Amino acid sequence: MNWPTSASRLASVSLVAVALLGLTTGCEEANDLGLELPGTSPITANYLDLPVTAYTVRQQPVETIQADQLLVGRLRDSFVGTTTAKGYLNLQVVTSDTIPSTFTAHRLDSVVVTLPFNQVYGSAAQPLRFDLQALAQPLDERAVYNSTSSVATSNTLLAGLSAPLNRTRTVKRRVGSGVSSDTTTTVITTTEPDQVVRVRLLRYANTATLANSVFTALKDGTPTQAKLDAVWKGIALEASANHSGNIVGFSSNTGASVSFYYTATATVGTVTKVRSRLYRLLLANGLSGLPGKYFTQIATDLSGTPLAGLTTAQSQVPAVASNGFTYAQGGIGLGTRIEFQGLDNLRNSTDIAINRAELIVPIKQNSNALFPYPNGLYLYEVNNANAVLTRTVGATTYERLVPAEGTNSLSGARLTPSSAGPGVAPAVATVPAGQDPVQQYSVPLTEYLQAYLQNRLEGELPSGLVLSPTLRSSSVLNLNRAQLDANNIKLRVYYSKLR
Repeated sequence: MNWPTSASRLASVSLVAVALLGLTTGCEEANDLGLELPGTSPITANYLDLPVTAYTVRQQPVETIQADQLLVGRLRDSFVGTTTAKGYLNLQVVTSDTIPSTFTAHRLDSVVVTLPFNQVYGSAAQPLRFDLQALAQPLDERAVYNSTSSVATSNTLLAGLSAPLNRTRTVKRRVGSGVSSDTTTTVITTTEPDQVVRVRLLRYANTATLANSVFTALKDGTPTQAKLDAVWKGIALEASANHSGNIVGFSSNTGASVSFYYTATATVGTVTKVRSRLYRLLLANGLSGLPGKYFTQIATDLSGTPLAGLTTAQSQVPAVASNGFTYAQGGIGLGTRIEFQGLDNLRNSTDIAINRAELIVPIKQNSNALFPYPNGLYLYEVNNANAVLTRTVGATTYERLVPAEGTNSLSGARLTPSSAGPGVAPAVATVPAGQDPVQQYSVPLTEYLQAYLQNRLEGELPSGLVLSPTLRSSSVLNLNRAQLDANNIKLRVYYSKLR
């Protein structure tokens, strides 16, 4: 990466060195840059663009346990290959919800698996075709699951289910005038997306038998998790073999459940009545503050694409092998490794002083048809084997991220990567406001560059940085992707001439 290997007393560069580098240079008004340089008379600030060597790498596994989405489906993509996502979920008894033991003559009317979704990657006009499987054992509360984990299933309950993803529903709302004395209301009818996948278990012989067995085991007024696990240990949702049109992101914080609609006879005193009731089991999705166990298995077949060489964690594909582009994609673990060139020339000179450094990462225009652009890219410090550097604080090991500006206000202090503890923000490359269409990500790196050049970084010096949309310590899971114009990634360094 041509990082400097010794300390320097100031992040600065001589004009002779700049000329030898043959780098792109420019000049802008300092006030336009917001540098807040001292002095009352107008001055100029020059800049140089340090070149960057870029590669696509793959960081696996991805943490998918109890994430904000459960992904299910399969999607073919000419740039990256075929991605398949399979979801595994436990079922949960809600102890506050029971079928009264005083009820008799129970009759099960309907059983519905309800799966709300909030994201479709690929075509929403094409239904999701999937199989519903039963787990051989409940997910272990003590086990660690991630994108590469696999869990045994006992049998396929339903195969080839078709779930429309573009349905709508009509909603009527009553709207008053807002005046307390006015009792009139207006009914407004609107149409909104119906983003719920529903599976009616009593329609199919195999699942009807299972639904009745579960209801029988739990209808005695004292439902327990052990009784449920003895009959139904959990479910897996997997794309059918012939499906390749989309991947659906099921929300992990809204209404995923198995609903049992039933009627029963209830006797109160001498009066006997038939009651219609609902009993519900939760799919393990964190609903109502009851987190359960669930995760997504994600596999991507890279064969036949320029990224087929990413066979190991140490593998990397240079941008030239993928038509000048590199990738950063959540879920499947793609990131862009960058190595700055020419940093050795920014040392041991007093001719100029660095005022600001900014990493500029151009995006291929309109490349978000299948996958939305990530909201931001994090910068991980890595070694030559693309392993993220770590730091141990107490008994906890943290991955090292480039910290946000302002972490070290004292120029002489050592700069500690932000993942050394909670509460310290990492640097994030974001899209500047107002870009339409989106053109680039950018992130200020002034403090980090100065600390690096002056050998003020805590711990091992990185040989490169990996740009990734995934903050691995968070619960966010998605397949958002940036296709980066690797030939034009640059570290722009603004400097002032010293007089």
